[in-house]
Amino acid sequence: MSKLRQKKAPPVTRLTAATLGPFLVVVVQLALVLLVIRGFRLEEASGLLRLLPLVFGGFVVHALLPLPWRQPFFLVLSLAAIVLLFQANALWLVGLGLGLIGLCHLPVPFAARVGLVVAAGGLLVALRAEWIATDWAVLVLPILGAMFMFRLMIYLYDLRHERKPVSLWTRLNYFFLLPNVCFPLFPVIDYQTFQRTYYDQNANDIYQKGVLWVFRGAFHLILYRVVYHYFLPNPADIAGLGGVVQAMVATYLLYLRISGQFHLIVGLLCLFGFNLPETHHLYYLASSFNDYWRRINIYWKDFMMKLFYYPVFMRVKRFGMETGLVIATAVVFLGTWLLHSYQWFWLRGTFPLTLPDLLFWGILGALVIVNALKEAKRGRARSLKKTKAAFDLKKATVYAAKVLGMFILITVLWSLWSSGSVAEWTRQIGIALTAPLGEWGWFLLGCLGLIAVGVLVQWLQHRGIEVSVVGARPSFARAATATTLGSFALLLLTLNPIQQQFSDDGITFIASLQDQRFNQADAERLERGYYEGLLETERYTSALWTVQTERPRDWVPLEQSDAVRRVANELRIELIPSQVTIFKRMPMSTNTWGMRDRFYTQEKPSGVYRAALLGASYEMGAGVPDGTNFEALVEADLNAEYAGQGYMGYEILNFAVGGYSVHQQAVLLEEKVVDFAPDALFYTSHSGEVGRALQVFMNLVQDGISLPPFLQELQQRTGLTADMSIAEARRRLTPEVGEEILQWSYARIIETCREQGILPVWIFVPRTDGIRYGETEAYLRAFAEEAGFLTLSLDGAYGDVDRETIQLVPWDQHPNEYGHRLLADRLYSVLTAHADALRLGFTSGGITE
Repeated sequence: MSKLRQKKAPPVTRLTAATLGPFLVVVVQLALVLLVIRGFRLEEASGLLRLLPLVFGGFVVHALLPLPWRQPFFLVLSLAAIVLLFQANALWLVGLGLGLIGLCHLPVPFAARVGLVVAAGGLLVALRAEWIATDWAVLVLPILGAMFMFRLMIYLYDLRHERKPVSLWTRLNYFFLLPNVCFPLFPVIDYQTFQRTYYDQNANDIYQKGVLWVFRGAFHLILYRVVYHYFLPNPADIAGLGGVVQAMVATYLLYLRISGQFHLIVGLLCLFGFNLPETHHLYYLASSFNDYWRRINIYWKDFMMKLFYYPVFMRVKRFGMETGLVIATAVVFLGTWLLHSYQWFWLRGTFPLTLPDLLFWGILGALVIVNALKEAKRGRARSLKKTKAAFDLKKATVYAAKVLGMFILITVLWSLWSSGSVAEWTRQIGIALTAPLGEWGWFLLGCLGLIAVGVLVQWLQHRGIEVSVVGARPSFARAATATTLGSFALLLLTLNPIQQQFSDDGITFIASLQDQRFNQADAERLERGYYEGLLETERYTSALWTVQTERPRDWVPLEQSDAVRRVANELRIELIPSQVTIFKRMPMSTNTWGMRDRFYTQEKPSGVYRAALLGASYEMGAGVPDGTNFEALVEADLNAEYAGQGYMGYEILNFAVGGYSVHQQAVLLEEKVVDFAPDALFYTSHSGEVGRALQVFMNLVQDGISLPPFLQELQQRTGLTADMSIAEARRRLTPEVGEEILQWSYARIIETCREQGILPVWIFVPRTDGIRYGETEAYLRAFAEEAGFLTLSLDGAYGDVDRETIQLVPWDQHPNEYGHRLLADRLYSVLTAHADALRLGFTSGGITE
């Protein structure tokens, strides 16, 4: 019998003496890769790290079980993961999911089942949009949506055409997939593919592919952090052609996070026998628009082809093949645009239909249609020759140029899609087009260099030299070697003894890769989001997007809360006096004077040391109960230890208001604080002080608030207007302008303090993001000392504690009660150590004579 007619041997799915060795090699690799994920804290906010023990132990037990028991066991693991991450809300997630699956199998006509599913979906839409108020929906529905919003469409489509019986375990596992619990963005897995590929190869080969893909996903996520922290510029800082190119390329490279997550997800599923195909294939190396559509997010392409392209094409092909192709492709890209907004709704609770979205998908769809028509007319060249042709330099050069050209075009389109507005994108294009010819010369020279590299790679491949680390279909040994060595190399970087061998910059670089923290631009956006309601979350690739998907709608900035009222002056807002309100789900009380503090008489009591605290949300105590912010704790500590000795008592009056900038603090000091006759002024400074000063200046101009002469002159010099776009305003408001506002405001504060006999004290308060702000503190301290402040610092207040233990919640980095306790301890230590300079009435060794 010929080889073509021989029956293929069934795959080996059980452990034997012959397969035990390779299996143990996989187990060791998996342990190393999971240690890498833990060491770099990858996707920690999503809950992935909490699932790692479940994944490792579950994989080993699953592989040891008889094949018929494995799918039920996988379902148990998935349900255990849901309980682990959702706890009391797990019942809602599982119950609603089972209900949706049950509707698909009711003994009624198929159309009626679809109608019932749609009706149930409408009810869930009302819950997700918070038209019906619930406590659990905001936590449960994003994950439920990730599990069912697209897979339910595929399931119903395939269920209608189902001919063979399918086990209950397969049906349930298709929806309750273990990684889905912590990844709201999930590849659209095809139901038939999910069934067909289950243990369709030898088990160890599937496991090895899974471990390799998990490692590849982890590596992509680490590369994403490199791009995010070190290559992605702040939009306001973009200048010249080089700045535009850097910004656009970095924005496109942020997609590494999605490809990393998808590799990790599918790799984890492979560990449990689901031998799914790759989700992405070298998408940065596409040579045409159709090639790009085939390479990036392959599951999405297959989903759209199955449910939209083919059904539409079959109905309209009677008008001609080319007409059918155009109509069907147009429907696919229109559907892609709308379904991405639909996906955004389930994950974020809003349904955005923006002009950049429309332009991106419209232009990309039109280009794919043109490309498809050209391919249809020309046909694809296929050769049956088995002899190896000579290397064709011309073809290699043309191909390399096509790849580079596609990368540039997609990068430009991607930057449009990622822009907050078309005006912001056209500003970047304008900067590039007006760049000097010399910059364009360097750009073209760089392109020629990249084309030359592409030709070289093709020549090496033609010579049989493998240029990739593992290749498209690596052998078990090659994949295991690459995964093991790569994991060891990354693990070494997480070890303190190894890190200590690097320079300070090297240690800082590694630390930035080991933590899911924000870069400077996103930190500023997050702060503006809390203070001004201007959060600008950048698509799915932004670090902000991940945490903001969890933010409930009642978690609003102070300016949008019931705790403040608008005022028609430079302060813009102020706390409402004598009020108890709920802010960030915590009671927040104000006294007669509009301070978030206990009651004080305006006249300073005799024998009392009084300090006035100026600050913003950290000092106000955003998100913590009354009396637990660090100012109140320090006041209590000072009175407990020293009241009745140097002074009869100590008062720290908290004038902090979330979102206030240095300029507003100067106004508050002049108009309110001086009436309380403080002995000292505690002015608190943060790392983003210059940026905050610029933000408030821009807000004052936009609101049409009357400005003092200095700011009027600054407005004229910068050309800032009330109707100017945010992007253009930020371009004009350079850090140098912020420094001018800082110096002017500091001078006003010092002048007022000298006139009133108040000791001006500048205190640097670190953020909870885990970043050491030594250089930033020194930079700000220099301005403060030059102005005449006594300068102190709370740097190092949090020690080495994990930032999650001192922050309110993942989507809000303000300190929680424990964070405030640490700040209070540090401030108390600093104050008592500088008791003489502060004239506190005692020294560190006792009472001053």
